[in-house]
Amino acid sequence: MGKVRFLFFVASMCTFLAVTAWSTWNYERTFRTITTTTQTSAWALAQLEIDVYRLQETLKLYQAGHADSNQLSLSYDIAWNRMDVFLTGDANQEIRQRFAAEALVRSILQVLQRHEAAITTPSPADPQLEQMSQELDALIPRLRDIMVQNFTGPNALQESRLLDEAKIRNFAAIGILLLFSLIMLVLLFRESRKQHFLAWNDVLTRLPNRAAFMNRLSQLTAKTDAQVVLCLVDLSRFKEVNDSLGHAVGDRLLAQIAGQLLQHQNEDVYLARIGSDEFALVMFGNMSDYSWFAYSRKIYNQLERLLHHEDPAHRVKLNMGISQYPQHANTVEEMVLFADLALASAKQDKQLHYQVFNRFMLDQYQRKRLLAGHLQELLAEPHNTELFLCYQPIINISQPQQLGVEVLIRWEHPKLNFINPPDIIEIAEENGLGEKLGEWLFRRMRHDIARFPADTLCHIHVSINLSSSIFNQNLVNRVSDWLQDGPLPASQLILELTENIALEDVQLSRKIFTQLKERQIRIALDDFGTGWSSFSYLKDLSFDKLKIDKSFIKHLDRDKRLPLFVQAITDLSHQLGISVVAEGVETESELSKILEIGANEIQGYYYSRPLRAEAFHDFAEHYLAGNTRETRARSDLA
Repeated sequence: MGKVRFLFFVASMCTFLAVTAWSTWNYERTFRTITTTTQTSAWALAQLEIDVYRLQETLKLYQAGHADSNQLSLSYDIAWNRMDVFLTGDANQEIRQRFAAEALVRSILQVLQRHEAAITTPSPADPQLEQMSQELDALIPRLRDIMVQNFTGPNALQESRLLDEAKIRNFAAIGILLLFSLIMLVLLFRESRKQHFLAWNDVLTRLPNRAAFMNRLSQLTAKTDAQVVLCLVDLSRFKEVNDSLGHAVGDRLLAQIAGQLLQHQNEDVYLARIGSDEFALVMFGNMSDYSWFAYSRKIYNQLERLLHHEDPAHRVKLNMGISQYPQHANTVEEMVLFADLALASAKQDKQLHYQVFNRFMLDQYQRKRLLAGHLQELLAEPHNTELFLCYQPIINISQPQQLGVEVLIRWEHPKLNFINPPDIIEIAEENGLGEKLGEWLFRRMRHDIARFPADTLCHIHVSINLSSSIFNQNLVNRVSDWLQDGPLPASQLILELTENIALEDVQLSRKIFTQLKERQIRIALDDFGTGWSSFSYLKDLSFDKLKIDKSFIKHLDRDKRLPLFVQAITDLSHQLGISVVAEGVETESELSKILEIGANEIQGYYYSRPLRAEAFHDFAEHYLAGNTRETRARSDLA
């Protein structure tokens, strides 16, 4: 829209200049035309009068004997020619039509024509010459009157009016264009103010945006005695409000939060909306540490009450991260970074969602950055020894001749020792290494199981966890490429994903599931019970397996309520045709309860810890060999 207005303004200014030039040219042309006509008229009439008057004077001198016949004949011819030019010339057309000038000149010419014979053979005493002289005396005053009227009468005033009218038209055109240009300048000024507002403010809440926020922080920290406290306020899971209730409800909630924050704005408090669901509150001035802490805590409590009132389902969680200048940070960038780190810590804490930055957070951040760089190097080295895979067996109760296994990533850092697998996944996802990590995992898995004998490998089903960055529309093609040329067929691959990943976009998940099943790749729902744990999406998304989280299995033999939950999950899953895997089985009593409930597969330390590739190879050989002998013995007894 702004581009259209700009082009329209340019076109208007070009039109203004063009019309101005045309008006000037038109006025100049009118002035020159009228001036030229006036000059021509003046010369024609004056010359005509002079020549007729000269003829009359020469005629009288000839009658008195003071001029000869040649002079009379010359004056006669000049006067005749002058009148003939006047009556037939195009330049004199306009003046001939004024004040009956044409009729008068024709009358004078007729006088000359009637007495032409007397002029040809003149005689001073010729009565024809006297008659001609008298007739000219009668007509010459009338000729003079026409000339005077032409320059001082109504005609002269008409020409002046023409000039005045041309001038008025020109001024009117220029005035209209000036007015139009003024209107355009006003519109452009308003548009400029609007664009300036949009450049520095958020449209929905009318609060300053991130650019204005950073600019204000720079101004505040530029003072030598600056004391600045930055509070970042974030709404976790706000997207769920937009998805479930609509963007209008989400926008209204954001506007209410902004309105609540604006109640605290004063000369020592600056507010801004710096993200889709993130606000910034900057406190400066002479507030003590206790004052700003209590003040920010008060704001946090008010916002939390507002969220509880507006979101009865308690989907949205309020988080606040705080940093100080110069106590924590030396620059604006550091202050924002440290507040972000405190905010991230607040999001991870399930109890205290209000965090003030400390050095431990910075150490963790720097540790993650160090690990991210090192991880990227390791992923580029297919055969590095720091990053490796372990395999935890999954025992199939109903089909003992089959053996499942979950692939688990491990990292033994030379300086930081063991890196937790969730940290590895988090670092990879945060630094855009999720796909590279997935590719490395499949490549290393293929390398590890390539040494398994074919008669052993055909009984093993491999489960691999998916990260959120891999679970997209290209998943099927990517996995097919990773499995290409074996040794593991697609029918023996199981992809595990958590509820949060599967429910991010149910429609997309359904499409991906369909494509995977067409390739005979199975899908397992991992850690059931730690997310939404809703049975409805088990119907919408066709999982092949459901893995009950170990938090439900632990103390299954001691807590009387846990078996009820696990039994309900197992029964419903079986009714939906979904196989159930119990994770985290560690004791014989837990195993007994799980077998009593009817789970299909068991995974946990009771059978085996995660094993290196070589150790798992030995485990699989012994397990499958023993179950094969037992199966044959049962067949022989039967």
